[in-house]
Amino acid sequence: MSDRISSYQMNLGSLNNILRNQARVAQSEQRVATGIRVQTPADDPVAAARILQLDQDIELTDQYIRNIKSVTGRLELQEGYLKGSEEVLQRVRELAVQAGGGSLSIEDRRAIASEMKVRLEELLQLTNAKDASGDYLFSGYSGQTQPFVEAAGGGFVYQGDEGQRQIRISNSARIPASDNGKDIFLDVPVDNPSFITNASPRNQGNPPGVISAGVTVDEEALQDLFPDDAIITFNNELDGNPPGRNFTVRRRSDNQVIDSLKNVSFAPGQAISFAGMQVRITGEPRPGDNFTVETTSKQGPLQTIQKMIEGLDVLPDTPEGTQNLANLVAESLDNLDAGIENLSIYRAKIGARINTAESTLDVHEESKLTLQDVRKNLKEVDYAEAVSQLQMETMILEASQQAYAKVSSLSLFNFIR
Repeated sequence: MSDRISSYQMNLGSLNNILRNQARVAQSEQRVATGIRVQTPADDPVAAARILQLDQDIELTDQYIRNIKSVTGRLELQEGYLKGSEEVLQRVRELAVQAGGGSLSIEDRRAIASEMKVRLEELLQLTNAKDASGDYLFSGYSGQTQPFVEAAGGGFVYQGDEGQRQIRISNSARIPASDNGKDIFLDVPVDNPSFITNASPRNQGNPPGVISAGVTVDEEALQDLFPDDAIITFNNELDGNPPGRNFTVRRRSDNQVIDSLKNVSFAPGQAISFAGMQVRITGEPRPGDNFTVETTSKQGPLQTIQKMIEGLDVLPDTPEGTQNLANLVAESLDNLDAGIENLSIYRAKIGARINTAESTLDVHEESKLTLQDVRKNLKEVDYAEAVSQLQMETMILEASQQAYAKVSSLSLFNFIR
């Protein structure tokens, strides 16, 4: 039994064929207009999956490029500030050489001390430098914390931490984006023992007692105390003879009195000499207030300049004072050289990181171009092929339309006699 084909079926088949050809033409026209071959995953599932992966790889590469540019800018800022710090120390070194000439008057010394104070303030500003986003460069992880402040009781305090920020610059590599200021500006090894002074935060003096940076007046005596520390404690006024404000100096380790300095009468600004060191305390310390003199094998440029300033201001113009100043200058020059060398070391480290970042950036940029080319070949059309395809599909559509026009005019009633 043969199948029967009705006029309705014939028309429906022809219309569906025309609609399919129209859809193909519209799709080809869209490819030619947009330049995109894979409009939807259905166009080419394998290529669509690969394109998605390439898009993710390109975005990740872009993120690494942004990271590298950010860290490079930050490192270049750090390098610039460290270079500025070196220049400050070089100028302070020149001033120290002038101060060690041996023929300067008190007025000349004070003039040099005045410029050193300006240089010290300049160096302090450099140590507290910020990046473009407002974070401190030398405070470790604590980017919102000012790294260096001048303590109320004397000396400088590092308020940051010892962390080092790491920025990812590739799938397998990170690069340090910072260095903590403690290692750069405070913990600089020196040849001879030195000391750091500070006041206890629990002191109750009003105005508070402030201890000076101090100067070394006898290196051998200081070496005898090292690595122990000294504590200056203010006693009950009735312990003095005659009664009044008085202090005692003891070793931290065993609480033994140093150089018989027990219940010594106190006057603000007087020289307090013990174990080869000389410090001064100003203000109005109360009974129970403590001041620490910590011996150390490390001394940063901030403390070195402070000690130079104090020596130039307070050491007398006597043979002994001149000799102490000469010793201070010699020690300070060694410490300044150590500080300059330490800055140079960190500048070299930063330069190596910048070179690593730049070479990695070149790799990422080349990789990105390769990924974009592969993506382009998968996603974008070959215009010659697409135009030919469009012409062919247009021709097929026109042919199907012409055929339908002829078929639709036919009727079985035309053949009934």
